[in-house]
Amino acid sequence: MPHYSFPISAGACCRCTGTSWSRSRTACTCPYQRTPYCKHIGAVLYELRKQLIGVHDNHHNDDSANAHDGGIALPHTVLDPIQQHLGTRAEQGKGHLLFLWSNQLREAAQTFCAQPGEERPLIPLTDAQTMLADAIRRCHERFICILDNKHGNAYSKYYDYTGCIKTVQTIADNALQSSDYASACENLRLCIHETNALLLSSENDDDSEPLLTLIDDLAMRVRCYMENVAEFADSPTAGKALNTIAQAANDKDMRQCEPLNSMLLISSALAFAQYDDKRIWAYDVIENAITRNLEYSFNEESEESEEDDEDEDNEDTSEVDDETDFISDESLHVLQLFTLMSAYDLYALSNDDAGREQLLKDYPESMALTLMNAANMIHEGRLRSAYMLAQGFLLSSRDTEDVDIDARHNGLLPDLLPHGWHTIMECCAEGLNDVGLLANVYRYYILSCNDRSDTHYVSKLRNLLRIYGGLSAEEWHDVADGLARDCARNIIDRIKYQPEITTKGGTQRHSSWRNPAYEKLIVDERLSDTALTYCVMVDTRRCHCCAPSPSNTPNQQNR
Repeated sequence: MPHYSFPISAGACCRCTGTSWSRSRTACTCPYQRTPYCKHIGAVLYELRKQLIGVHDNHHNDDSANAHDGGIALPHTVLDPIQQHLGTRAEQGKGHLLFLWSNQLREAAQTFCAQPGEERPLIPLTDAQTMLADAIRRCHERFICILDNKHGNAYSKYYDYTGCIKTVQTIADNALQSSDYASACENLRLCIHETNALLLSSENDDDSEPLLTLIDDLAMRVRCYMENVAEFADSPTAGKALNTIAQAANDKDMRQCEPLNSMLLISSALAFAQYDDKRIWAYDVIENAITRNLEYSFNEESEESEEDDEDEDNEDTSEVDDETDFISDESLHVLQLFTLMSAYDLYALSNDDAGREQLLKDYPESMALTLMNAANMIHEGRLRSAYMLAQGFLLSSRDTEDVDIDARHNGLLPDLLPHGWHTIMECCAEGLNDVGLLANVYRYYILSCNDRSDTHYVSKLRNLLRIYGGLSAEEWHDVADGLARDCARNIIDRIKYQPEITTKGGTQRHSSWRNPAYEKLIVDERLSDTALTYCVMVDTRRCHCCAPSPSNTPNQQNR
């Protein structure tokens, strides 16, 4: 019966027998009191679990092992769709699970290629500059003044950018079908720069909408075109072309106002990662993005300039050596996220396992990277490792609900993670045929439920434990009774720490303090005393757990 203790502000005691362990007590000196367990206790429990798993390494580290000697096979209702999607995605990524690259980009790029003998001469850069300057000048000469009653009968300027947009499209279309790749990218950079300048000069939202559409389309088409550059250009030409597009992406205004399109252009480097003679250019662009977006430290600059700040006469202290100071927090977040995704894809496409592992090690707090790592484990059948990774990420996070929401809205597994990281754990538990792990996930869904769409987990948990776990009816009722008490404590925490949010649907009033799964548990198990306590805690006006059910007899209703 080993006992572990930790010389930090949080601690836990544990009893271990055979292959199971249970927590006897936990404590932490931090002031966090919203729930019984703070992030420090969570981290300790996670480390404790890893140590205990080490005691039984042969059993727990076998990702493919069946958790039950009886050969129980759980339904793979969550696992199968995820594995099918990952398999399709791996085919599109040439055997790799990737964030930002697929064969679809190359297929789109092939549509730009002109037939032999039909390629039009590339518009010279000086001519393109003149065409755009004339179009912009005519636009500013022909603005429309409209009476604006919202601002004291003042007149507002509205620009008609139609001519400018057509000129940009003409120059871009000409460049995108050209095989003079280095010069074509100079023209494309000009189009991106001038469109972004027009967007910044726009004085109202109605003006900017067509320009936003134009720059989105332009960035995507340039990204596809770079697939042709990577495939057909010689190495020096390809490097020069990629450097030109990277300069367009790294323009300060582009990074500030269009961070997503900026990173879309940076991801053009991924096209070069598949060619041995051009991979160096891809590493150069992505590593520069890592330095620019991830490694800059404001603290270091503050420490270096601390002495200068004391000298009020020193005018040079206002100088900023890095463009990051001009980027808003929101834009910087986008830049950092897509930089990590681009770096991951680069190492995967380059078969650089060491680079990928180092990236995961350097940025363990990244949701995108961790999710990608978990998806790879699921795709490779390493389900226990994926489960532990998801569980560890949740335990190390400050707010479980927030990180689940972040994972739910991802581009890797769209619409397949309704409960975020817990869905990852659910699918892994299914694949491991582990009734205990899957039951824990279902219990979490029931405890945290605030939407009627999750009420079916009460039936799923009952069927799981009765059919696959071997529980008798009496034993299940005891489990349900204990779960109901946990739900009651959770409701108390909601009332104490969360503001009530109410919505109306038909004649019903819905409260964020209500738990529809808890209500179903009360009704299904006929927990009359629990129902009374629940309705006292939460004024639901028409509480579902007390409402007569067509299947109930009068005696059951009275009870």
